[in-house]
Amino acid sequence: MTDDPLSDYLDLRAQVDSAQLATLGTDALPEASHAPIVWLEDGIFLFLSDLAAHAHNLRRNPALGLVMVEHEGSNAFARRRITLQCRAELVARDDSRFAPVMAVFRRNFGKVMDLLEPLADFNLFRARIERGSFVRGFGQAYVFEGADPRQLAAVDPRSGQGA
Repeated sequence: MTDDPLSDYLDLRAQVDSAQLATLGTDALPEASHAPIVWLEDGIFLFLSDLAAHAHNLRRNPALGLVMVEHEGSNAFARRRITLQCRAELVARDDSRFAPVMAVFRRNFGKVMDLLEPLADFNLFRARIERGSFVRGFGQAYVFEGADPRQLAAVDPRSGQGA
C-alpha cells in the first residue's frame, strides 16, 4: 500500500480480471454471479452467455452492481475492494467497439476466447460507472461519483458519506 489512495485504487483495478455481479432477477430479488471483465477507458466490458441469468437480467434491467476484491491472502475484513454501481448496455457485434474490445479479451484470457467469441449465445455488455467506493483497509474507505476516481472522498464514519 502506498500513501496515495488513488494509486492504490488504480493498482487494484489493474490487478483484477473478474468481478462479482449483482443483477435484479425477474422477481426483483438480487442475483449474485461472477464474470471475467475487461476494464477500458470507456467502461467495464463483460462477455456473457445467455445461458446465465445475469445476461437476461441485464437485458430487462440495466442496473448492475460490481465488486472487485483483492486476491485472497490478506485479512478478509481489510481486503482491498472496489464496489461500483453501473448501468449496462448491450454492445452489438456490428458496433465499432466490439472488435477492439474482443481483441483485449483475447489478449487477457487467451485461446478460450477463440471458442467463445463465435458462439451466438455470448453477448458483449458495457458497464458505465455511475458511482463507486474503494476500501483500502481498516478505517480507509473512499467514495466517488461518476467514472473518474480522481475525486476520491474519504468516508465519514459517523455518516457513511464522503467527507
